[in-house]
Amino acid sequence: MKKKKKLYLILLNSFFIGSVLLGLFYSDFLYNYLVGGSINFFGDYKAAIDAIICNQVESKMACPEYAYGKILTLLPYSYKLNFVYHQLIPYTVIFIFIFFTSFFFISKNKINFLMLYLTIFSPSTLLLIERLNLDILIIISIFIFSINRIYLINWLILINLTLLKIYPFILSSIILYENRKRNIYTSLTIISIITFLIFLLVANFDLFETINAYGTESKASFFYLFSFNHLPKLLKYSFGINYILSLSLLGFIFIYIVFKLCSKNTIFIDIKENSPELIIFNLGTITLIVCFLIYSNYYYREVFLICAFPFLLKKEIFQIKFIRYFIYFCVLRYIFEYIYSYISLTDFIYYIDNQRYFNLSFIIVSYFKSIFDLFLVVSLTYIFFIFNISFFIEKLAPLKKFINK
Repeated sequence: MKKKKKLYLILLNSFFIGSVLLGLFYSDFLYNYLVGGSINFFGDYKAAIDAIICNQVESKMACPEYAYGKILTLLPYSYKLNFVYHQLIPYTVIFIFIFFTSFFFISKNKINFLMLYLTIFSPSTLLLIERLNLDILIIISIFIFSINRIYLINWLILINLTLLKIYPFILSSIILYENRKRNIYTSLTIISIITFLIFLLVANFDLFETINAYGTESKASFFYLFSFNHLPKLLKYSFGINYILSLSLLGFIFIYIVFKLCSKNTIFIDIKENSPELIIFNLGTITLIVCFLIYSNYYYREVFLICAFPFLLKKEIFQIKFIRYFIYFCVLRYIFEYIYSYISLTDFIYYIDNQRYFNLSFIIVSYFKSIFDLFLVVSLTYIFFIFNISFFIEKLAPLKKFINK
C-alpha cells in the first residue's frame, strides 16, 4: 500500500512539474529572465534530427558538421515519423527525466522536496530541457543503471552513449559498482571488451570523422560557463594575466586542496549496501568532476549534480556535518544561479567601435560563479573520496597481492 501511495505521489508530482515547465516554455518570462542564447525550442535535439534527415532523406546534400556522434544517422527516418521524432520523443524524454528525478527525491523530508524543485527549476536544468541537449539521455541512463540488474543492457547503453558523446565512457565505472561481488579481474576484462567493441564499431561504421567532436562541438566562452577554466578566462580578460599560467597555478592549488582534505580526512564510512542512490551518486559525481576539469561546458552539464543529492540526503549521511553544510551551500548556489542567469541575459555586453566588452555586473557574478563552481567540485571530489576509499581498497586488494608476488 505504501509503495502504491509513493508511486501516485511521484506521478502526481511529475505531472505537476511537467505542467509548470510547459507553461514556462511557452511564456516570455523564461526567455527574458532565465534561459537565453537559443534560437529554436529543443534546438540541440533538432540539430540531431537534422543530421539524421540530411544523411537519409537528403543524402546528396552537404550535411552540416555533426553535433553528436555520427551513429545517430543510423536511426531510421521517414516523413511519416515526423510526429514521433518532433513531438512524441522530446516530451516523453522530458517526462521520464522528471519521473526518475522525482522517484529518487520523494520522501517525507522537506529538504528532499526543496532540493527536487531547486534542481529541476534551476536555470541550468531549464536550459538543458529547453534545448533538449542529449545530456538528458545520459542522466536518464545513470538512473537506469542504478536499478537495472540485467547488466548486458547497461553495457549496450554504455556503448551507444559513448558513440553519441565520447565522455560517457566515464560511466564504464558502472561495471565496478553494479556488482560489488565481481572481482577486479572480471571487471577489467569486461571494460576491455567494451572498449574493443567501441573501437570496432567506430572503424566498421566509419565514425572516425566525428570521434573528436563528440560532446565538444560547442564550447562555452564566458556565457553560461561551467568549467575549470572559467576563472583563468576572467583573470585574462580583467587583468591580462597569462591564461596558461593562471590555469596551471589553479590546477596545482586544486590538487593541493583535494590532497590535503583527503589526507586529513576524519570521516570513515564503510558502505556495504550497494544502493541505487549510491550508484547514482558515484556515476553522476564522476561525470560532473571529469567534465568540469576537461571541457568548456555550457552550464546545463551541471545537471549531473542532481545525482549526488538522493544519496547525500539519506538520514544517516545527512547527519555528517560536512555533508550538511555542503547541501546548504548547494541551496545557496542554486539561488545564486537565478541572479547569475538574470544578469547574463539582461546586462551582459556592450560595444564600443565594434569592440565587445562585458558589463561590470556580469563580470562580478561570473567571478562569484567560477569560485562557487570550484568550491563545489573540490567538495564533491572529497565527498567521493569519503564514500569510495574503502570500496577501492577492497576492490584493488587482489591486484596489490599480485604485484607483490
